[in-house]
Amino acid sequence: MKLIPLLILLTIATLGFSQEQTLEERLTKASTIKDFGIKEYIYTSKDLPRVENKSWTLVCQMPYNCHFQPIIELEGNAGDSIYINSSNPLVRYLTPTESFALVGGHQRYEAKNWISGEGAMYTIPAGVTVKSVQYHQTGFDTEFIGSFECNDNDYNILWKKGARTAYLCMRDWFYDCPDRERVGFWGDGTPELNQCFYAFDEKSHRLCKELVLRPLDSTFYPGQQLEFLGEYGLWFYYLHSGDIESIKSIYPQTKNFLFNTYKPGKKNQWYDWGKDNKDIAVIESCFMYIDLGTLKKIAQLSGNDVDTIEINQKMDSIKNSFNSRFWKNGFYMSDQVNDPDDRANAMAINAGLADKEKWESIYNNVLTKKTYSSSFFDRWVFEALCSIGKEEYALLRMYTRYRTMIPATFSTLWEHYDRWWASWVDSFDEGSSLNHGWNPPVINLSQTIAGVSPIKPGWGKFQVLPKEAFLTQIKVVVPTIKGNVTASINKTAKQYQLRVICPSNTEAVLGIPKKSFTTLQNIYINGKLAWNGSLKKTIDGITFAGEDEQYIMFLAGTGTWNVVGHGIVNMNSPKALPEKEKKEIKLEKKDWTATASVPDSSYRFSGDNIPIPVPAENALDGDHWTAWRDMSKKQYPGQWFMVDMKKQETFHKIVLDNTWALWDTPKSYRVEISDDGLQWSKTIAEGSGELGITNIIFPKKSGRYIKISQLGSDEKYNWSIFEMDVIK
Repeated sequence: MKLIPLLILLTIATLGFSQEQTLEERLTKASTIKDFGIKEYIYTSKDLPRVENKSWTLVCQMPYNCHFQPIIELEGNAGDSIYINSSNPLVRYLTPTESFALVGGHQRYEAKNWISGEGAMYTIPAGVTVKSVQYHQTGFDTEFIGSFECNDNDYNILWKKGARTAYLCMRDWFYDCPDRERVGFWGDGTPELNQCFYAFDEKSHRLCKELVLRPLDSTFYPGQQLEFLGEYGLWFYYLHSGDIESIKSIYPQTKNFLFNTYKPGKKNQWYDWGKDNKDIAVIESCFMYIDLGTLKKIAQLSGNDVDTIEINQKMDSIKNSFNSRFWKNGFYMSDQVNDPDDRANAMAINAGLADKEKWESIYNNVLTKKTYSSSFFDRWVFEALCSIGKEEYALLRMYTRYRTMIPATFSTLWEHYDRWWASWVDSFDEGSSLNHGWNPPVINLSQTIAGVSPIKPGWGKFQVLPKEAFLTQIKVVVPTIKGNVTASINKTAKQYQLRVICPSNTEAVLGIPKKSFTTLQNIYINGKLAWNGSLKKTIDGITFAGEDEQYIMFLAGTGTWNVVGHGIVNMNSPKALPEKEKKEIKLEKKDWTATASVPDSSYRFSGDNIPIPVPAENALDGDHWTAWRDMSKKQYPGQWFMVDMKKQETFHKIVLDNTWALWDTPKSYRVEISDDGLQWSKTIAEGSGELGITNIIFPKKSGRYIKISQLGSDEKYNWSIFEMDVIK
């Protein structure tokens, strides 16, 4: 992590920014910042106004992760110092804690630097009265327009968290994350560009254009640039924006990079984060093939048709040797690795280099068995699965891999699945961010599952070809330069309804998926028969557009179209719907106190050894980024954590949240209650901790004190409680 400041400087140089430029100059060049104004926190760990006779910490919550500047109004003696920062410890790595000295009497102070997070921390000296606190929110000037809703809330959560994450990573340029490193990596920029066209309004396209026009740099993770220069970056931008001038202008540098600059066969190209088993030889061949195909189209657009001869030769060279080099009788694998890579095999499908006859073998031997891909690269594994008709498994894989992010209280998606480092470290990664822009659910759900994407540049013609699998209801809004495209799917046992609103000056290919039916009898459009197997009628504004193995299609113009297929609809689902969220009443805990079997302490965080306090009271402050942690040694029998609720309370559930340190869940626990803190009841609950959030449920009990004891041991992980809630 010591390299990050250097990388930031490299990125600034790459983007044409200098350190001497003011913020205003940088914003004029790259983006516009929106001022959301002064806002109230949704929760404070202590009621205000407040003064204490010792130094204390006030922790405040915002409704979601954002860019903000904390504000405080107070009274105190001149010379006393106040310290302000985010409750996210990673922010302290990049942005030192801000402090200011009181001038005496009444004072209001707004932090000079914006930071990011879901909470703010104020460290207050003894004798200083805190009157009020607020925060000043800013962010990239764009609006959330797109949306995705379906009957399974797990995917709704992923879409919303994905969009929030993408927005958080937008400002001067596309960040990988705003807390640890605000670097303009192409690897993060590609999925963030993609998400802009499905989640935000046209103002977000400014950052997309900046990425398209950015000078390429062979010394700055060239593999990421290879991922960007084809269908997923350049051509994606052109299809959605219609910006032909930018695409023409980057032809020379793109051709030079693909023909001359990029050097295949190197280990440190960076195609993915995650496990060591990266089959670079296969992956880079696939992306090079895709990029050359895109380069050919740009050559034809920009008057460089003469180059297509050499481009075709390079593409033929890759295609003609691909199977002989990499096919191992059931999957693709180079000599660089000893195990087939899900990333490499997915890209062979996406690039069109894997023959259809090989799909089932790849699916059975690799895509259902290997999960080397990170949350960044899983976007392409998902798309490969859907392209070969395995969208049901794609959705299941997405759910399984995001299983700890879905219920988490954090409003964003993380850098790594389960916060797990690369296999060469093989442990929990405390330095990974909990908001990383490379996560793909927005794209996978809106574009691939709902099936909404442009056919012609600028959305003059688009398609709605759903791959909804076991989802029975979907509604998606896609913001386009022609206006919003709205599509909804509603399935019942005998009817499949696809309703699409096409904006002015557009036409759309609308498809009824055959595999959604056991038997398809007929299709009606706006109440009129359009297809019954033999009859293929033309209706005002819509014509039959043919059928293939997957769809029966119609070409529709501007307007609202209600396409309904009748027959026997497949309603089977391998995934149970999540339980509906129950309204739970949390006991108010602002006046509670906590103690533990070890004295309050701190630990050294990340590569810079930043001291992070972890006192027992942190588990009660309402913030899931702060924690009580026993860092004296790994989990051992005899550890305990005790809460004094100050009065007798009745409750039936205790929630222990350690999502930040996901693996610090109690190995085995016992819960007891007491009226006086001396005489303890019989055990009211025992069990083993769950990954991330442990829900301890029991018949209603009453008491003032709660004691949780550790019965088990763990050689690898500490015991932590980042937040404890007691449910009435």
